[in-house]
Formats: sequence, C-alpha cells, structure tokens
Amino acid sequence: MKCVVAQYMLALKRLAGDGSFKPLRTIIFTAVPDEEIGGAGMADFLASDYYKDVVIGRMGGIALALDEGLASEDENYSVFYGERLPWWIEVTAKGNTGHGSRFIEPTAMEQIIKISQRALDFRKEQKNLLHGPGSHAGCSHAVAAAKKKTLGDVTSLNITTMQAGVDAGNGSLAKNVIPPVAKATFDIRISPHMKPEEMKEKLDGWCQDCSLQNEENIGGITWEFIGHGNDYKVHSTTSTDTKVNPMYKHFVDGVKLSGISVVPAVFPAATDSRFLRALGIRALGFSPMRNSEILLHEYNESLKVSVFEEGLEVYVKLIKHITMQSGVD
Repeated sequence: MKCVVAQYMLALKRLAGDGSFKPLRTIIFTAVPDEEIGGAGMADFLASDYYKDVVIGRMGGIALALDEGLASEDENYSVFYGERLPWWIEVTAKGNTGHGSRFIEPTAMEQIIKISQRALDFRKEQKNLLHGPGSHAGCSHAVAAAKKKTLGDVTSLNITTMQAGVDAGNGSLAKNVIPPVAKATFDIRISPHMKPEEMKEKLDGWCQDCSLQNEENIGGITWEFIGHGNDYKVHSTTSTDTKVNPMYKHFVDGVKLSGISVVPAVFPAATDSRFLRALGIRALGFSPMRNSEILLHEYNESLKVSVFEEGLEVYVKLIKHITMQSGVD
C-alpha cells in the first residue's frame, strides 16, 4: 500500500512540474485513516460537508476513483472492479451452568463448538473450490489453480476469537464451573459470486441446527454483526463494459500506453473502494506492480526497485491520459 501511495504521489509531482500538463479534469488525492480496521476514514469523508458541498456540489462528483490493488505474478496488471463483502459477526451460545463434575444440559460450550465446526466445514468447502481438495499452507491472495479461480472468487470464513469462562477472581477463570455463555467471532469475506442473503441463511440455519435447549428453555445460539461498516450488506461493483462505463476504457487505454495489458478481477479482501461503489461511484483497484510475488501484509513485504520505477512511469502516463479526457462520462 505504501508503495502505491508513493508511486501515485511521485507521479502527480512529476506531472505538476511539467509546464505543458494542463488537465481537463480535477484530480483529488485523499488520505484517510482506518482502512485496515473497517474504513471509518473513507466512510466519514463521504459523509462530510466537504464531499457534499465541494466534490459533489462544486465539482459535480467523481468520474473515476483509483484505489489500491495487488501485485500481479505475470506480465499483466490486475485491475479490481469489485471486492468481497466483509462481514464480521459475533456468535453467542447460551446454556445451563453448574459444577464441572455433573452432566449439565445443555452447555454453551457444546453449542459454540458445534456451530464452529459447521463454519469450518463451510470454510473447507470454499478452500477446496479455490485450491482443490488437499492441504495447502501459506497465504492465498492469488492461486494458479489452472487459472480458473482466485481468492476473490470464493467466500472465506475464519474463526478469529473464542471466549468463555466464569470469573474466579484475581484475573483467573474457574476450572470447575461450566460457563453459561460462550462467544466466537467469524471473519467472513463474501465473494460477489455469492449473494449476501445466502450467507445470512447459512448462519441462521447453523444457529437453528446447533442450538440446544432444556425443558426450562435454557440454551440457544444467536449471531449479530459487529464493527464499523457492516451496514454495507450488498455487493457493489464497477462495470467493465466500456459502453456502460467509458472511464474504464480510458483506464485500459491509459495503461496500454505503456504496452501493458490489464486483467479484471475481484479483490480478495476489503478496501475503501467498497464505500465509493456503494454510492454508485466507479472505483478501480490498481497497483502497477507486475512479475512480482504477492506479499501483501506478509512479514517480508517488499518490492523490487525496477518494478516500482516501472509502475511510476505507468502512473504518469495513466493519470495524464485519464485527466485529458473531456466530456461527461
């Protein structure tokens, strides 16, 4: 991400220093916080008076937004027209409590384990769609599985936290008491190829199937959304049909000025583009980094100097080309 920002800013600096560059379109550079923890910065910017009064009122809106993408492992660039919908949810299981020496029914722990197993079964199904059956280690930002699917084409689910226990004082948990409540959080990224309603139905079904109750109606499982930005429950994508979206054609043509082709794809994680697309703004994820291993958020995230410099030159030509296109697009 830092490399992309540096490439973009250096490209703008170079263009600004070129006395012959007189863009027909206004260029707006935004730097907002919190993208990695839910995107509150972009959401707040789009709700601000500046966006409403200046960007919309005075400038007439945004023709095209460029956000981060991913490196490409071949000679082409990847351009992302959509991304997986992030759902962060908390699952809560309630049960009976009592001494650990007895067979208490039902228990919250039994239920949270059951629904977690259902979630892991779904995770395995999606992983097999991506990799094929078998065990695979490492990060799956992109997979060369016969070039048929990438991570953005499937829905991922990971159990990120589990909480249970009865406070025994002094910061410790009782080892001999069955907890009445157990919780787990799931990080779900829904592919545009899957309807959000389908994921909701799965979660509702898992809760119903895994819930246990005794004669006193004690027990059961529920789930709810947590975190910022989860009001975006629908997929929003940017059209790559040049007849519908002329700006996409300008983008592709701008990259081709460097003799490089682009391949449209679905971004596997979440970026600020989702807030823009939710408002109907055409946004593309693009990082001009090719023939490079995808190391996003890896411990050794890095980029060759030659790749950075090539991307900088691509950005200069691309920005100049896009901003010199007149007309209402």
